[in-house]
Amino acid sequence: MRRFHKILIANRAEIAVRVIRTAKELGIKTVAVYAADDANSLHVSEADEAFLLPGNQLCETYLNQDKLIQIANETGANAIHPGYGFLSENASFAERVEKAGLSFVGATPHQIRLMGEKTQAIEFVKKLGVSVISGLQGTVDEILTQRNKLEFPVLVKASGGGGGKGMEVVHKPEQFAAVLEQAQRQAQQYFGNDELFVEKYLPEVRHIEVQVLGDGKGKAIHLLERECSIQRRYQKLIEEAPSTSISSETRAKLFEAALKIAYAINYRGAGTIEFLVDDQGGFYFLEMNTRIQVEHPVTEVITGVDLVEWQLKIAAGEELTFEQSDISANGHAIELRICAEDPSNNFRPTSGTLRGLCIPENVRWDSFLQTGNHLSPNYDSLLGKLIIHGNSRQLAIEKTSGALEQLYLGGIITNQEFLNQILRTTDFIENKIHTRWAEGNLPELVSSIVEDDSQLPAIELLAAFLLHHFYRPETDADVWRRTGYWRLLQLFNIKIEEESYRIKVVKKTSELQLIWGETTCKLNHYQIIGPKICFRINDVDIAIFISEEKEFTLVHYRNRKYRLQSNQVLNQVQLNKSGAFSSEVKIDKVVADLFGKVIDVFVKPGDQLHKGQNMLVIESMKSEFTIQSPSDAVVKNIHIAKGNIVQDKELLVDLES
Repeated sequence: MRRFHKILIANRAEIAVRVIRTAKELGIKTVAVYAADDANSLHVSEADEAFLLPGNQLCETYLNQDKLIQIANETGANAIHPGYGFLSENASFAERVEKAGLSFVGATPHQIRLMGEKTQAIEFVKKLGVSVISGLQGTVDEILTQRNKLEFPVLVKASGGGGGKGMEVVHKPEQFAAVLEQAQRQAQQYFGNDELFVEKYLPEVRHIEVQVLGDGKGKAIHLLERECSIQRRYQKLIEEAPSTSISSETRAKLFEAALKIAYAINYRGAGTIEFLVDDQGGFYFLEMNTRIQVEHPVTEVITGVDLVEWQLKIAAGEELTFEQSDISANGHAIELRICAEDPSNNFRPTSGTLRGLCIPENVRWDSFLQTGNHLSPNYDSLLGKLIIHGNSRQLAIEKTSGALEQLYLGGIITNQEFLNQILRTTDFIENKIHTRWAEGNLPELVSSIVEDDSQLPAIELLAAFLLHHFYRPETDADVWRRTGYWRLLQLFNIKIEEESYRIKVVKKTSELQLIWGETTCKLNHYQIIGPKICFRINDVDIAIFISEEKEFTLVHYRNRKYRLQSNQVLNQVQLNKSGAFSSEVKIDKVVADLFGKVIDVFVKPGDQLHKGQNMLVIESMKSEFTIQSPSDAVVKNIHIAKGNIVQDKELLVDLES
């Protein structure tokens, strides 16, 4: 068996970091590649070598097969690891890598082609006796000519892709053509293959997948199953291993079906075979992903098997050295996908620069982020994955919720509180979920993020604000110059959002007394570590994260963000006025509420619009968002064009009544 001494990772962000770290443990040197907007990514700094991929389009950077192979050869790499997404399931790329004398860390080109094309894969597994969902495949025109064979609702998806890109449920025949065209556009852009697959839509099923490893030499094993039923728009949000929702009988049948497929193709590498499971225990083959999965960490946590390590070993020619009987589940693992999106604003992708990062103790955090990272609209919104282990599912849920509150990504709006709301629901705790559960409960989940005033943790927020601005620990040598004469005061006026508070502080030898109305609180044991402030108030330990914005102090507590300000803080003196946080809504201008690329413009100067009429489409983080007219108006000026990159709050269109 040969061993690799250097590999190139043909990917970016979290998965690139993941591969680099395992490669280093195996004594393998790594070569990273990066686009210009990824220059500050952690995968660039952690690799032994890193090379810029010139260009602004994906076809010029991470999808540039010629350039990737050229860099691998010039740096003396033995192999290319494709990660997930991008070229990881591109059979032509795998062939080119091997023809160039390099090893492709993944399935064989034949296996990728066979299982990556959905119709072909379904026909193949059907012959093995595995239940499938039948459907139609082809271009938009080819599918439309056979639409009479379909029973609505149907699910449209990219034939050569995954990850929810190009997927949409169509309930009415009159919507079919428009959805097909949008899905085709996304399929071509993200996977370089505009063919689509349409199948019968099955509501209220569970998404269960089986992890397999094959050495390509006649041996394959499974590494148990994962539950991936918490999804929004076919994007997984929370993954668990093992699944506690299926019977032992169903589990055994899933393992049998998965291994039947793996053995039938003499599978090489790590792969995932995905199924839909109904409430009667019946199951249907969905697809096989011939690559590492985003959710692979939960399998690693409960089995103790490093899947990336075995990807590398198998690609180097090593045979599997353990048996199926060696694999068992140790406890329960949960993974949360932390994304740059705003659930309270229809999950719009969010931009920003990471100004602080605090990771909870005793968790696994897989991410590419480091302080100073600026988010790009060219990639999906995944920032990192929080992985928690517990002896039982109940303990894992409790630990996950607590860890989520201790994860701090300063300067970026994320979906953390939304995920925490899911963890707290009775349905999730009792495992009464399915693939449409999250979307069916979106209104309640999103509205619960906004707490009532009666639930406002005012004293905790006020204590953090006071410590941050006026009572920092004495170890800060510059404390007197920085806080000035305010430190001598005892009475403070502080605003939380639009609510004003008057609080008195009495300093004792080892503590502060906070007097608020008729209430007196004892504050002690405080320390500040970067953006994190830890203290004890009335014998309860509190941890809060805090940062300074241009006009206010942003306090992050239990996954929520609060804006505080005081006329006793120098840069907030002129801002402590009624309406300081409100913004005037103008219907004569349309302003971007996200960043991204303009992919279509439907209007021109002089057009008469009605309220809600579609004006343009912006693509951001692999999703499309339609901008509509805010009122009945006439288009005066258009400040953007198809192909333009727009920033959050950028002026798009001028209107006049």
